[in-house]
Amino acid sequence: MGSQDRCPKYPSMLKAFCSHCQGSERGTSDNPRFSLKEGYLNGYPVVEVLKNGSPVHTFDSNFRFGVRKAQMLLACVHVLREFWHSSEDEKFAFKSQVIEDQRRRLRVQIHVEMHPDFEHSSGQTIERPWLRLQALPPDEEHIGLGTMKCRAICEIRDDLRQWLRNHGVLA
Repeated sequence: MGSQDRCPKYPSMLKAFCSHCQGSERGTSDNPRFSLKEGYLNGYPVVEVLKNGSPVHTFDSNFRFGVRKAQMLLACVHVLREFWHSSEDEKFAFKSQVIEDQRRRLRVQIHVEMHPDFEHSSGQTIERPWLRLQALPPDEEHIGLGTMKCRAICEIRDDLRQWLRNHGVLA
């Protein structure tokens, strides 16, 4: 077995069995590591979701929100997971629904919206399905999430719950 069969970063590991060489190592683009960065905005607690220590998307530098949106996201986490794991066709056909969380006195309407994602070399704008979470009255908050943000929330949900508890909010 030659040195070309071994990982250049971890030479004791064969490339065929190396998560680094296979692109499945945590913190890679195929298998990102999500985290929370706590802060305050105008005196209110906010949390920012990061992917591998950086913004989730380069075109959306601050995926951050406060307590009520965090509650909305957690109330809908099972729907976010379903959307994240759906095929492109399934995302287009995703059914609108209302999630009720009586403990938090929260109702959230969820539906799919088309969102411009990138411009094709032909100049045509390519749109992708995103989820829009809209709190129903008396709340007014809303938030939109694509596949990667849905995945991020699903993967950091326990950290998000703990952040809410740290701020005295029932998670």
